[in-house]
This record gives sequence, structure tokens and C-alpha cells, in this order.
Amino acid sequence: MKKLMDSYQLRTWLSFLLLATAVIIVYSVSREIYTIWSWATPLFRALSPFLWGFALSYVLNIPRESIEKLLGFVCERINNSKAAEFLAKRKFGFSILLTYLSVVLILVILVNIVVPPIYASILDFIEFMPVLFYRIETFIIQLDANDNLPFFEIGTLLSLLSWDEILAIFSTDNISTVFETIMDFSGTVFNAALAVISSVYFLVEGDKLKTFLGRLLRAFASPNAYGGISKYGGNVNGYFKRYIFCQVLDAVILGIIMTIVTSLLGVRYAFVIGPMLGVANLIPYFGSIFGTIIAIIIIMLTDGLTNGFTFGLLCAAVLLIIQQIDSNLIFPRLLGGSMKISPLLVIIAIAVGNAYYGIVGMVIAIPISTVLKNIIDDILTAREERKAQEQMQASEETLGDIT
Repeated sequence: MKKLMDSYQLRTWLSFLLLATAVIIVYSVSREIYTIWSWATPLFRALSPFLWGFALSYVLNIPRESIEKLLGFVCERINNSKAAEFLAKRKFGFSILLTYLSVVLILVILVNIVVPPIYASILDFIEFMPVLFYRIETFIIQLDANDNLPFFEIGTLLSLLSWDEILAIFSTDNISTVFETIMDFSGTVFNAALAVISSVYFLVEGDKLKTFLGRLLRAFASPNAYGGISKYGGNVNGYFKRYIFCQVLDAVILGIIMTIVTSLLGVRYAFVIGPMLGVANLIPYFGSIFGTIIAIIIIMLTDGLTNGFTFGLLCAAVLLIIQQIDSNLIFPRLLGGSMKISPLLVIIAIAVGNAYYGIVGMVIAIPISTVLKNIIDDILTAREERKAQEQMQASEETLGDIT
């Protein structure tokens, strides 16, 4: 018994010693955080093209896998055995090639067909901006004349809407200063090219990298830890792939629908509003709501004042209906039931993701929160099952003592 107590005390003291060591290490690192950050910043800047290349390869691997499956299906349907064998051996390489060719084709279509009307609409909208600000200013003056703005200083409000003040923000001096401080064009082009090239290598070497990470985990982790990491790592990968695919597909569908509908309604800036709503829909939960509100404001201040207030209300109602159909019918059907989480958890996850990583954090918040929720559910289930077994064993021992 004394030996057992000594062993227990030894483990306790060792636990306290490890905790104290960890606290000292954290404190020492926190005191030198600026030195560490100054050392890590150049390294991170040098590795950033490869990180972007990895992210690009991860996204492109989603259609690549589908193309590889399609090539495998074609191999099974080819009657010529030599051709089928040739394609089967090289379907992985062909899938990578076809993926990048598809991306290039999509970019060519965007540049030659989609971008020109959007660019023309943006230029038209910029030219219309002074008229728009004048209309807003006139509207505010009319409200003030009727004493409908008792809590606002009309002079301050109008100064914020001054077209000259808006243009001053985008003056040549400010723009040159901003561009000189945040980017070097030649360096950006080089990093973009390096990211694309590295993405190809990540796709080609993906299986080898996955095998190496598996060996590394098996070598240094316990069997239980390896099983847990493999399980939840696979869940994270599956959730991310499905979520990214569904989110992008839904954004494209919504952008096309909104562009067609607003064009049929005769909205002046349909080729601006439609793509804007599609891009905004990439931000979960809040993106489509804020995008729809901005689109309604643009329509009310442009087409609503030109074609009548009733026309503006009609367009606003149509946009709201389509947005609700997409949020409650189209996107849930695309995503399926794999990510059913509480709306409150979604809001919290998006807020935390935005606080740490901005728009990117908001986009990845839902898959990560889903995986964390599943991990917590599994932990709770395992503890509940263990407690139930302990209670059952205790009951059996009690019955044995009674008998």
C-alpha cells in the first residue's frame, strides 16, 4: 500500500512538474513573441506561395477526383483492351491535365463572355454615382424639411455623402501610396506563378505526402491516437470537400439565376447585381442576406427612382423570394444532411472565424465547427457508455455480495 501511495505521489509530483515547465515555456515564449514573429515573418512570406499552391491543389483535387472516376468508367466501357489498359495506367495524370485545361477554358470563357458586360455595367455604375449621390442628398434635404430627421445633424450627414469627399479617398496620391506599401506587382505575379506550379506538384505528389504523414503518425502516436487522428482527419477532409463544392456550386447557380431574373425585370445593373450576389453567397449565413440588402438598395436608388417606387419594391420582393428559396431549398439539397448543426453554433463559428481570419475564416467556420461538434459528441457518447458499464458492473457486484 505504501509503495502504491509512493507511486501515486510520484505521478502527482511529475504532473505538477510538467505543468510548471509548460507554464515557464509559455511565459518565456510570450516575452520573446516579437522576436519570434520578426524571425517567422520572412519565412512565412517565402512559404506563402506554396501555402496558396497547397490550397489551390486541395480545391482542384475535388474536380480532379471526379474526372478520374469518369476516366475509370470510360476504361470499363472501351472494347479495345490495349487502349483501356493505356488509359487505366495514365488516368491519374490525364485527370490532372484535364483539370487544369478545364480551369483555363473557364477563365477564357469568363474573360471573353462574362467579364465584358460586367465591366461595362461597373463603368456605367461609376458614371452614375454622382447622380446617385445627388438623389440621396435631395432625398435627405426633403426629409429634413419635413422634420423627419430630428436626431441627425443635416450638415454632417451631407458632408459624409459629398461626392468630392468620396473621390478624395481614391485620389492618385492615396492610391499610389497604398499600392507602394502593400504590393509589388512583379513580386505578386511571380508568387502567383509559383503557387500555380506548386499546386501541380502537390496534386502529383499528394498520395506520397499522405502516405508519409500516415507513417509519421504511426511511428510517433499510439494506436488509439492514430485511429482518432485518422478518423477525424478523414471527416475534416470529407466535410471540407463537400462544403467547398456545394458552396461554390450554389454561388454559381444563385449568381446565374439572379443575373437572368434581374435582366428579365429590366434592372439597369443586372450584370453587377447578379455576380455580386453569387460572390456574397460564398460567405455562409450572412453573405446572401447582406448581399441581397445591398442589391435592393442599389435597385431602389437607381431603377426605383427612374421607373417608379413600385418597380423597386417588385424587384426587391423577387430578390428576397429567390434568396429564401436558395437558403432553404437549393443549398440544403446540395449539401445534404451531413452538416446539420444549430444556427446558433453557425453564428458563433462565423463570428470567431471572422475575428481570426476574416472572410476565409467565415468560409471555413462551418466545416470546422461541424467536426468539433462531432468530436465532442463522440467524447460524450464514450463517457456515457463507460459510466453505464461501470454502473452495470457495480450493480452486478452488489447483487453478488447480497447472494
